[in-house]
Amino acid sequence: MRLFDLLSRQQRFVYLVVALLSTAGIWSALRLPSAIYPELQFSRITVVAEGSTLGARQVVFSVTRPLEEAVSIVPGVTRVRSHTIRGATEISITFAPGTDMDHALQLVRARVNQVQSALPAELSLEVEQLTPSLFPILSYNVEGGEPATLYDLARYEIKPLISRVPGVGRVDVQGSDVRELEVIADPARLAAHGMTYTDLADAIRRAITVQAVGRVAQDYRQYLIVTDQEAHAPDDIGAVVIRGGLRVRDVAIVQLGTEDHVRIIAGDGKPAALINITRQVGGNTLALADSVGRIVAAIGPTLPPGVHLKPVYDQAELVRDAVRAVRDAMLIGATLAVIVLLLFLRHGRITAISAASIPLTLAITVFVMRLLGQTFNLMTLGAMAIAIGLVIDDAVVITENIARHLRLSPDRLPAIRTAVQELIWPVTTSTLTTVGVFLPLGLLQGVVGQFFAALATTLTIAVLVSLVLALTIIPLLAEQFVTAHEVAGSGGVFDGLGSRYEAALASVLHHPRRVAVAALVLVAAGVVLMRLVGTGFLPEMDEGAFVLDYFTPGGTALAETDREVGIAERILAATPEIAGTSRRTGAELGLFATTQNTGDVAARLTPPGRRSRDIFAVMDDVRDAINAAVPRLHIEFVQILSDVINDLAGAAKPVEIKLFGERLDTLEAYARRLAPELESVRGLEDLYNGVSEPSPELLMRVNQAEADRVGLTPEDVGNAVSAALLGTNAGEVRAEDRPVAVRVRAPDSVRYDPLRLRALPIMAGSEGRVTPLGSLATFTAAESRLSLERENQQQMIAITADVSGRSLGGVMGDVRRALAAQPAPPGVRVAIAGQYESQQDAFRALLLVLGLAAVSVCAVMVVQFESFVEPLVVLLVATLSFVGALVLLLVAGTPLNVASFMGLILLVGLIVKNGIILLDFTRLRMRDEGVALEVAIREAARVRLRPILMTTLCTLFGLLPLALGIGAGSELQRPLALAVIGGLTLSTPITLFAVPILLVAIRGANYTTRSP
Repeated sequence: MRLFDLLSRQQRFVYLVVALLSTAGIWSALRLPSAIYPELQFSRITVVAEGSTLGARQVVFSVTRPLEEAVSIVPGVTRVRSHTIRGATEISITFAPGTDMDHALQLVRARVNQVQSALPAELSLEVEQLTPSLFPILSYNVEGGEPATLYDLARYEIKPLISRVPGVGRVDVQGSDVRELEVIADPARLAAHGMTYTDLADAIRRAITVQAVGRVAQDYRQYLIVTDQEAHAPDDIGAVVIRGGLRVRDVAIVQLGTEDHVRIIAGDGKPAALINITRQVGGNTLALADSVGRIVAAIGPTLPPGVHLKPVYDQAELVRDAVRAVRDAMLIGATLAVIVLLLFLRHGRITAISAASIPLTLAITVFVMRLLGQTFNLMTLGAMAIAIGLVIDDAVVITENIARHLRLSPDRLPAIRTAVQELIWPVTTSTLTTVGVFLPLGLLQGVVGQFFAALATTLTIAVLVSLVLALTIIPLLAEQFVTAHEVAGSGGVFDGLGSRYEAALASVLHHPRRVAVAALVLVAAGVVLMRLVGTGFLPEMDEGAFVLDYFTPGGTALAETDREVGIAERILAATPEIAGTSRRTGAELGLFATTQNTGDVAARLTPPGRRSRDIFAVMDDVRDAINAAVPRLHIEFVQILSDVINDLAGAAKPVEIKLFGERLDTLEAYARRLAPELESVRGLEDLYNGVSEPSPELLMRVNQAEADRVGLTPEDVGNAVSAALLGTNAGEVRAEDRPVAVRVRAPDSVRYDPLRLRALPIMAGSEGRVTPLGSLATFTAAESRLSLERENQQQMIAITADVSGRSLGGVMGDVRRALAAQPAPPGVRVAIAGQYESQQDAFRALLLVLGLAAVSVCAVMVVQFESFVEPLVVLLVATLSFVGALVLLLVAGTPLNVASFMGLILLVGLIVKNGIILLDFTRLRMRDEGVALEVAIREAARVRLRPILMTTLCTLFGLLPLALGIGAGSELQRPLALAVIGGLTLSTPITLFAVPILLVAIRGANYTTRSP
């Protein structure tokens, strides 16, 4: 029993299954989570250690190196990179692709715990696997009040409400001022009473500690006995008895203040608290943003007068715009494809049957996506938009063949049966070739592999679903709604076109030399184009928001950094396209160790429809203005999502040159020598030579002999000075439900006056003898490196830069020439890294994928044609068609990047599909009727021209909206669409002429074959 007969008998069951699956798809579409990117897994873990008061060099020896050595032996580690600053270190651990990161995280934490006892006691450690959920999808400024008040509102009132929203991950609150209770004791008064700052802090802590000391039963009730010493206000601390009736207020001033200023948070140039909201893995960005938005709207009226919440970054807006843009692209592409069908078929009912495969395929694809755990994101939605032109192909070929057979035979059912049976094998194999080109994509690793795995999976599902529908529901619909009378006039002008094509092919069929010359011309053109077309990594898109990273020279005071950044903020505020900003100084977006002269500004732009410039033009304009106004402020521009992805992938900058060597002075000298050469490279922006600027220090050297004479060690002296200048924790007071830390310290007049530092009294010995600090130690002004970089336990300097107005490959060519002009001195090793290294790795992997895709396609065709000749001829044509892709990329000014490379891989499957449609009919006539190759291929040319043109034009017009790059997020799929359109446009005439000519030249015009 043939397939059509079985379907015809069970047509109600087929209709029911298709209807149920389509309904399930619509239901899934309403519930599928939405996000900007697929759920990405990164093989990186970061360890951040902070809280020390040591300089960068001391932190390297006491913290960084022990941690590096501990984590380097964890199985799967490929790279350990550290960034050490004053008081903190950040260690990034990269693992081999495919590593079980949950297990790796446990091993890293275990190794860190093993060495933690040898690290400074005051150190706080954070070990996290880097994932996109560590970075915010929503950010709000709390503006309109005092910094400490704004922080309290954000931390204690707003954060708890947002944290309970389903799907919310972390809610981080940052503010300039955090309240604390200050116990300010004059050192002379403390010394007169024979006390140190540590003694005072210990006395307060012991006095206000709450303890449960027992239980007692009385009157049938159980009582818990609790000490009632809890402090609730500054007066409670001032009343604490220290010794002999002496109270805290007798030796110190107790007042409500704020922690020492180490960071500044601002919104639109004014004091603010910043709320960053992340999502959990698998969370729905749109649903989460809507829920948070409702909470923010409800909170607004309850805030104090003048205080308000202002959105700074909303990733959901980009997701909504991207979904809307892809939806429009799908509708436009589908409409254009249907118009193409209508022009060819010239009958509405036949066209409707073919077009029905589009919504049915998309609905069922969404249902399968849900079963596989996929989400709606830029890659899966883009795949569905790309699929518009592909999923209709099989239905078009089947429908067109049914219409042709109905014109040839008055008996409907036998005609439809023959038409379907004739195409089962070629349609199946041609679709499998498209699927086959995606199978090797499983070899891709890292960010590229995960990005395009989602696209490849969705496309594979769509084309397989379309194949099943084309072989089942489409013939049944044709049986029910199409008659011979209705198709009688559906050929017309295109039948004539087929005849003219047959005549043109006959005139050139015996001139293979012309094909050879044309092939050589195309190969030469391809070589030239490869030099002209630039290369890049991942496509850039207008995200509607960017981050301005900045730093001032080493050792710049926080107030001076604030002044310089304030100028940059005013420039941003004066830019009409910028709707709002949030600024951090001494803190950064993400999980990083940050100094006080470093920070970032997040800027949100107005919607694209309300601005005349794209984000890249705005960044270039702002860069020029800030460089002119504040030359001492080093700035770098990145878009938020690009910054997140590149940070997670370990390639933060497009251009990165690593210098390794034993002597840091030699590395810095070479970096300074390279910088002028690199600055002259066109397209290189925001160059940083990697040399850490000197940071001022006041070195305190303790006279050990003098300290020993009074019964002290250098450590004792250091602890006493630290307690006075940095302060000592003395517990906390509890005002309602908010804890406020208590800190004992010296007055600011002592802490910030170098001249009074030498007079600081130091308690010595059990008898309480007082010795001035100046008699125990000497002070020397010096400079030290602000930060130190290491990779795999080697000293390193990283020269970094961005790329603007030019392709990454073109810039790197000039960078390599600059490096060749300035050879490295002995003992210095140079390595190229950054996004360029990632691009090269991705291109090598994609070349392997392209080769394996060709092999898999060849294997499918060998099975179908039982010969190597036809597959090799078709694949040769596919290779030549890449020239068309390069031409269109060059004309559109689009570089050859990972997305356009994916287009070349997809192109192989599409070109082979047309070749199979042509050659299978040729083989069918030769086998069934015993005709010679030339006769068969000429007939195939006449009969198969129309389906080839229909499928090709449907694909081209289906991809046209993506190629135009209209709407948010379309930049990701545009290079792929351009490559496919350019290659497919050139491949069509090559397939129609070169394939028959080459096959006749190889086989001979009189070659025949018969079925056994």
